[in-house]
Amino acid sequence: MDAKEPSHPLHRRTVVAAAAGLPAAALATGQAAAARNPAPGSGSGEAPEGEGRAGVPPAAAPFPLTDVELRPGPFRDNQERNTAYLRAVDIDRLLHTFRRNVGLPSDARPCGGWEAPDVELRGHSLGHLLSGLALTHAATGERELREKGARIVRALAECQAHAPEAGYHEGYLSAFPESFFDRLENGEKVWAPYYTLHKIMAGLLDQYRLAGDAEALRVLEALADWVDRRTARLGHAHMQRVLETEFGGMNEVLTDLAAVTGKRRLLDVAERFTHEAVLRPLERGADRLDGLHANTQIPKVIGAQRLHEEGRGAAYGRIAENFWHIVTAHHTYVIGGNSNEELFHAPDAIASQLGPTTCENCNSYNMLKLTRLLHFRSPRRTDLLDHYERTLFNQMLGEQDPDSAHGFNLYYTGLQPGAYKAQPDFMGDDPEAYSTDYDNFSCDHGTGMETHAKFADTVFSRAADDSALLVGLFLPARLTWRAHGIVWEQRTRFPDEPGTTLTVRSGGARHALHLRVPGWAEGARVRVNDEPEQPVPAGSWCTVPAREWRAGDRVRMRLPMRLRLEAAPDDPRVRAVCYGPVVLAGQYGPRTGEEEMPMPVLDPASVHAQDGDRLRFTARADGRTVTLLPVARTHHERYVVYWRIP
Repeated sequence: MDAKEPSHPLHRRTVVAAAAGLPAAALATGQAAAARNPAPGSGSGEAPEGEGRAGVPPAAAPFPLTDVELRPGPFRDNQERNTAYLRAVDIDRLLHTFRRNVGLPSDARPCGGWEAPDVELRGHSLGHLLSGLALTHAATGERELREKGARIVRALAECQAHAPEAGYHEGYLSAFPESFFDRLENGEKVWAPYYTLHKIMAGLLDQYRLAGDAEALRVLEALADWVDRRTARLGHAHMQRVLETEFGGMNEVLTDLAAVTGKRRLLDVAERFTHEAVLRPLERGADRLDGLHANTQIPKVIGAQRLHEEGRGAAYGRIAENFWHIVTAHHTYVIGGNSNEELFHAPDAIASQLGPTTCENCNSYNMLKLTRLLHFRSPRRTDLLDHYERTLFNQMLGEQDPDSAHGFNLYYTGLQPGAYKAQPDFMGDDPEAYSTDYDNFSCDHGTGMETHAKFADTVFSRAADDSALLVGLFLPARLTWRAHGIVWEQRTRFPDEPGTTLTVRSGGARHALHLRVPGWAEGARVRVNDEPEQPVPAGSWCTVPAREWRAGDRVRMRLPMRLRLEAAPDDPRVRAVCYGPVVLAGQYGPRTGEEEMPMPVLDPASVHAQDGDRLRFTARADGRTVTLLPVARTHHERYVVYWRIP
């Protein structure tokens, strides 16, 4: 979401970087993004047949969140803090502007931040809340959250029913007047009304799909009919002008609704949100992203991929594939995120684009949605989940403040030297806070309610024909595969433990097993029960052919992790220190009032692991000893991710 609209500017910062000589060779080195994500046709992360890819299914499918339980570990800790917020937040405060918009009484205290009664984006957070409640109910089975979501749905249904009395057209539902759409269509400035509508619609759809709320579907269908009527009367050129204003994932949610209801006409409505100025160059594989607001574009591409999956043409699939490659190979920082000051910049501009506003967390939330969809379509590729892992373990896990009872979230993960994780002071918030209960409600506060509710959704997947289980991520989690009557549990302390163990806890079934071997895991080895340990190549799938699995069966995979330096593509002397998929951050103490510092010069030969069962390293930089910790574990302290190498 563009924090600069309508009147909250961010000021550009510049980074002071000292010139230095060529890097030493103490660590393995690599050209960061381009090497991680080869272009389609040049490998794309697929191992040759006979090197771990044989037997991997051509298509995969997700398990429902109800079947995957996070086990104790940092991801579940984040989930539990987020759940505490979902339980605590007062829904009447968030419904206040919806009710007042249609003349219904409300004496609730208004929210602040982006949900304040005079902010044009008001209403978007309630959609995120609906999704967060539904996701968490599915993941944990907590009935209180399902009931809370149902109360919101009933209140929204009441608001929608009163829309005509307020002078709005039938089916309209929002926290702001319908005249916002008149302004949009007239070319007047307005802050993204379809963006907000998308959040509400997506939340209603999640309430139906994940919480079984039939009324949510009725409200959503009426709102979709309103969108259909509103956009059908616009000519093609007029609609394209409308699409110049951020509209979220309207094409995605309408496509999803068509798939759920079987109403294929909704695909025509979804296609009206095809923004040709952005998507047509991507269809040709052209990178025209420089200067575009990053998170405005990513949802458009997710919608394109969904239209492709629902049979609306291969061009949409090419758009999604090309966009994913362009962004991950040429616009992505070492932690997996993208954008600076919310904008894409020139391809491979990384060292030249380090600042406090790099890596907006909403962008990564949406890139992971896209990556997940592509994984199910092309499960033989390992580069997709390699990117997913990198972003999940470095950025998304670390966007939440572990010291906050309600799991407050960041807006950006800054990467300039001396970066500090703090919510930007858009609306007078405490700059030491991440987000707050009621006084922030930025877009990243909203996506955070969802991110930390669904960490379990991509750990496991299955062959589309149920013949195989795929283990794509190394998180402690338990899978109940109901179709086969078998329960698998993954136990791991990854990345502190360089490996993972999968055990059949109960039941039994015959199926194949595929374990992702990351591209960074040279020397990986796998053992099934007491059989001899076998080497498996990095960047492949380790396949255990179909067999009868029984309770007590165990599969162990060792994943050796090594230190390496990843170079910024636009300056090979600027590098980040990585250990396996983990990006290490130098710890530079509390804030001093100075937001910037010169880029430290790191001695690569000085990087050494410290004894202990958690990742901790030391190094020498600018003549002093610095502690290096995973960037996701760095909070309330200045840090350095990119270093100058002599």
